[in-house]
Amino acid sequence: MAYDGIQFDQNVDGFTERKLRAKVVDNILNAPVYYSRLLSKGVPFQGKTEDITTDIVSDTQGEFFTGLETLNSSAVSTTITLSYAQTAFTQPHVSVMLDSFANAGQSGTIPLDAFKYSKAAAESLQRLGTAAYGVGIANQPNGLGNIVLDSGSIGGQSRATYSQLNATVTASGGTLTLAKLATLFDAVSASGLMAEEPGIGLTTPTVWSLYEQLLSPNVRAGYDEVGYDRVPVRSLRAVRGDANLQNGAGFTSLSYRGIPVLKDGFCTSGVLFFLNEKYFEWHGRSEVPDEYKGTVEKVNLGTSKAYEGTGAEAMDLPSEWNGFFYQKPLTIPDQAGRIARFYVIGQTVADGFRRQGKLTGITSV
Repeated sequence: MAYDGIQFDQNVDGFTERKLRAKVVDNILNAPVYYSRLLSKGVPFQGKTEDITTDIVSDTQGEFFTGLETLNSSAVSTTITLSYAQTAFTQPHVSVMLDSFANAGQSGTIPLDAFKYSKAAAESLQRLGTAAYGVGIANQPNGLGNIVLDSGSIGGQSRATYSQLNATVTASGGTLTLAKLATLFDAVSASGLMAEEPGIGLTTPTVWSLYEQLLSPNVRAGYDEVGYDRVPVRSLRAVRGDANLQNGAGFTSLSYRGIPVLKDGFCTSGVLFFLNEKYFEWHGRSEVPDEYKGTVEKVNLGTSKAYEGTGAEAMDLPSEWNGFFYQKPLTIPDQAGRIARFYVIGQTVADGFRRQGKLTGITSV
């Protein structure tokens, strides 16, 4: 095996053991920032479907009158039902018997099968982290690409029929400006009601850095004075940090009108979202059916024993309703090996869209 540094001859290579770190280090996976946040605040999925009755039409029969004229008295239907069914994802975890034999009993080496278990869980989060921004097609759960949209359908209802289901989608024309952010923020807010304003901004690392360029000239003095914002994974608001930014370039956290602006490598290219998270959430299955209790178990994601780095850290999602299940290893009947599977069962359920918005096509400032 080739290595950096002094090359040993057989007197060393043939007689001396190497020092192998006891964990595999991830060099390919990314942290699914927003999916981690969504999943960690999950709620249980109940019933065949999750159905939501939503009011979409104003009853305009209210009137002023003067005496005994005929008054409006029509029965008006003003609601529709949004309906969401579960979706399912699976990631296999395959063990080769002879590989396991070769790995068994080797003190200080990496536990191969524990690594494969952690790797399969981390890979699941990668695929689902991408789906969190998708449009809910090809058996995938609803993503922000469908929730924050002004066309197609959502919850089984057509936006062409019910424009009240549209989110605000604004083309940036290529450039990001504070004026465009203000226009979008105002468009998805109800005046005077903080609960009806966006609670979080979300974008790509590239657009996040463009926004940083807008702020750098005029807010460093304020950050030096009162400290910078940070946002815990399940927090609804930015929290003022205890430490101040010191003399240097760049920000560690950005906010807009008091809300945190997160950067996520999985976010759709060129897009900046303003989201009100009280109007959508992840609903995960939490109960194993009786028929499968011997072979399938609920998973509470946590610290990996054989995998470290970005992919492993993304698994630290302690939500009881994350929707993750694990099918215990089964011996393959005609092969020398075993197969296990992760399953993720649930759906992103949305019931409010006028408080969601996005700027698209951002390439510069």
